[in-house]
Amino acid sequence: MATEDEQNEARRIIELSEGFMKSQVLLTSLKFGIFDILEKSAAPMGAAGISAAIEADADATKRLLNACAGLGLLQKVNVDKETGDGEYKLTNSSRAFLTSSSPSSLRDRLLFFDDMIRPGWENLSKAVKEGAAYSTPYGLERDKTFDDAYSTRNHVMIMSGMAGEPTIFGARTASAFNLEGFQSICDLGGCTGPLAFHLAAAYPKASVSVFDLPVVVKIAEDSRPDGQLAQRVSFIPGDFFQDPLPPADLYVISRVLHDWTEDKVVKLLTKIHDSLPPGGGLLIAENMLNDDKTGPEVGLKYDLHMMLVSKSRERSGSEFKRLLTMIGFIEVAVRMDDYPLGHVLARKGSKRLARL
Repeated sequence: MATEDEQNEARRIIELSEGFMKSQVLLTSLKFGIFDILEKSAAPMGAAGISAAIEADADATKRLLNACAGLGLLQKVNVDKETGDGEYKLTNSSRAFLTSSSPSSLRDRLLFFDDMIRPGWENLSKAVKEGAAYSTPYGLERDKTFDDAYSTRNHVMIMSGMAGEPTIFGARTASAFNLEGFQSICDLGGCTGPLAFHLAAAYPKASVSVFDLPVVVKIAEDSRPDGQLAQRVSFIPGDFFQDPLPPADLYVISRVLHDWTEDKVVKLLTKIHDSLPPGGGLLIAENMLNDDKTGPEVGLKYDLHMMLVSKSRERSGSEFKRLLTMIGFIEVAVRMDDYPLGHVLARKGSKRLARL
């Protein structure tokens, strides 16, 4: 007979295998627009009303709504004690993160993952078996760029998906280190500016810019939020591999390095180093790994994910230190205590160092 501890471990393993069920409850509800329907309703709604609104089977919709309530995505109220039927309304979290109109919505990010990220994971066993020879039908091939991705896929969805997390967690990156000594900050590959807006808020005396592809900059300018804070951020079109980097004394690069193979990472970091003035800095934000590479969980998942979509990887703090030191950076500091990203701050020395 299994002990209680053994039963708990068995349950943990079984629940790991069933994780996709939870995500499908969430994603299916998003695709049907259930959270938006409830947001627009003046009162809680029953399963019959919601099923009619989404043109779906009434009983199946009720089961989906009950699963949402069980997972804490919805609140079930006015429950009939005999039948178990009731009405459904948003929770504070679903209103904040799952409705289209919320400024902190993760809806596009979650749908982006389901549409463009999840399919690659179906090939994990093939990728592990083939290693470097594996060629992904998703993501970026070795000689492809985001220009290619934007030209063949829904670039608005890609950008909306990438903006979700920094909109919510960007303040952690902005405060990971004291950046008050930097007067000009440029976010390389900063998309539509969610992190840049946090940097502008945290450092009101600094000028803040975003350097990204022309197609991204156009959408960023067209969708710029109202308010003086957003107006402080400038958007500069360009390709950080092909074009000169805008002048800055601090470059920020968030969840960019893990997109690229080692040769391109070295090329980009070298270009950043050479573009900085003496004493200038580089702030890196990535899904970093512990030095023993047994965690954190988010870093381990993305390490596999980057292998699947772009033959790249996540790195540990020690790996970043060695890489940046090799390129010529000094005073490399690492912070690993912030979900979902770890952070690295490095400076360019006052004297040019010979590269190894």
